[in-house]
Amino acid sequence: MAKEYSQEHIMKICLAPELYLAMTKYQVQKEIGKTYAGLLLLTKALYQEKLISKEVYEKFVYRYSRKLVPEEQPQKLTAEQQKNKQKLDEKARSFGLAYNQWDTHLDPEWRQWWINEAKKYQDTIPEAKEFLRKV
Repeated sequence: MAKEYSQEHIMKICLAPELYLAMTKYQVQKEIGKTYAGLLLLTKALYQEKLISKEVYEKFVYRYSRKLVPEEQPQKLTAEQQKNKQKLDEKARSFGLAYNQWDTHLDPEWRQWWINEAKKYQDTIPEAKEFLRKV
């Protein structure tokens, strides 16, 4: 047996020209679709009238604020770029670890190796520059 669904939640409204123009300005200002502009304004009004909770308000403001043309997403890194980034991240962490062992490692060769390594990366890894400043 098929369920019958009510369409009571669907609302068609006729706006006076002044309201339609204001809604259109809002839509352009927010860079969102016509329906989202109406739903966003309705959500704000319902919250202002204390008819919905803050959680419901935030959920729908987030949903209806999505722009028609999304902001440019940061480009995905290639496998090689991802590998290089991971290497640099590991190297960055290693400078902190080396600095923590600085007082226990008195071997001049060990210390010189880390200083040379930090000099190599001081322009690309902030942690390397910080390491050199500390030691």
